[in-house]
Amino acid sequence: MREHIFRRNVAGRAMITGPLAVLIVFTLSFVFILSESIHRTIAAWFGCVCLLFLGLTMSVFNLCESVANGEGGHVFALFGGDGTVDICHESLESLMLSWIHFDVIGLLLGMMIFAALLEMSGFFEYVSVKAAKLSGGDPWKLVVYLGTFTTLISLIIDNVTAIIIIAPVTLRICQKLEINPVPPLLAEAILSDTGGVASMVGDPPNVMIASATKSMEIGDLFGFNGFLLRLGLLTFFAWIATLGYMRWYYREWRESKPAYVEAILEEDEWDAIDDMGLLKSTIAILGATVVMFSLTEFLHLHVEIHAIALAGAGFALVAARPEDHEMRHGLMHSVMEKVEWHALLFFVGLFILVGAMGNVGYLEMLANWIFRNFGSNEIMLAVAIIWVSAIASAVVDNIPFTAAMIPVIIGIGEADPSIDLAPLFWALAMGAGFGGNATPIGSSANVMTVSISERGPNPITTKEWMRVGFPVMIITCVVASIFMIIFHGMIYSSV
Repeated sequence: MREHIFRRNVAGRAMITGPLAVLIVFTLSFVFILSESIHRTIAAWFGCVCLLFLGLTMSVFNLCESVANGEGGHVFALFGGDGTVDICHESLESLMLSWIHFDVIGLLLGMMIFAALLEMSGFFEYVSVKAAKLSGGDPWKLVVYLGTFTTLISLIIDNVTAIIIIAPVTLRICQKLEINPVPPLLAEAILSDTGGVASMVGDPPNVMIASATKSMEIGDLFGFNGFLLRLGLLTFFAWIATLGYMRWYYREWRESKPAYVEAILEEDEWDAIDDMGLLKSTIAILGATVVMFSLTEFLHLHVEIHAIALAGAGFALVAARPEDHEMRHGLMHSVMEKVEWHALLFFVGLFILVGAMGNVGYLEMLANWIFRNFGSNEIMLAVAIIWVSAIASAVVDNIPFTAAMIPVIIGIGEADPSIDLAPLFWALAMGAGFGGNATPIGSSANVMTVSISERGPNPITTKEWMRVGFPVMIITCVVASIFMIIFHGMIYSSV
């Protein structure tokens, strides 16, 4: 176990140790992030600067780490043993950089570039007019159509990409209808988080779990088909429950009468396309990129998803030849203006904050607590991981939390080899996916949704999100717990 949080000096007075200082910085950073008193990116980076100061003045961080093979130094192997490797960093700065998931950052950046090109072609305007016409101006139908569409595409592409593509469309539709965009945007984010649980590529934590288990005996269970078969039915029930709660919560908003419905219904959606050539080339390359996401598993290609996303974005930029010569010369400038850089910087700060908590031993304490209290009963151990993961993912983004929990589960297996780890990994996928719904920083898709909502006059606030997301987290985790209790020894077991 790590050093005690408090030490006493010679005079007998308590003094703050490095680990406690890290916890204080972490807590204050998240208080600022959730309170929205300052911008979340500034709050995260303020915390990172404080951690750098603590590392330089108090030498609180351990420059040598035991990390899981294949994880690139991003997660901690807390119990040691087989499957881990010791990595020593030359400097504190190198250590802090190792906590950043550049694969996630690369995936987001690549898909943001695709979204920027689609927006420049007029695609979002086209879809906004089409969806408004299909709904007939009915706000709830709009939520159902867009929410269902987002859920379905979250099964074949990650939910962050789904949000990057569909949220700008939603904002444009609501502006046209002059209705509050918060309910449909919230529905899309929450339903994409929920739907993404059922797919290996639908939610970044699932990608990480599949990658971590690939070299284990249970690795065959965590492929594309494995996620769909074992979590598909659960996700369907959770999706129905989520939509039902949102229908009740937004019962007054559903009665609102959009303005200018008749005028929108008379519009020709094809008139919204500004550059058909740019649209065709971007959609073709985006489609090929998404196909490659799936083929990497089936063909056993040794190419990471973020590399495919960035390569696809690069090809899309090369193929882009806007008809407007002025736009063609300023293409990169226009694209870079539309990339959500502040969201990417927020993720970087978030990874560093969570990485610091792991380095000083708090994640080891969490692993020991889980094993000590629930290790005697495998079903309750899995249920506990669902709820611990859900609650923790509500406070921190579920990507860095999943990265931290993977070695925790591996460590539990090393502490007691008789425990079947497959249900624990399924529990982690459930908890991280459903728990991310609770707050606007619970998942990367949520962060992107809030960021996109800030382009309009009605940005999503933390208070509004938690009024919807927190009850949804409770409902879906109850459903997940029931499924785990009933099917633990059947579909979730490796035996």
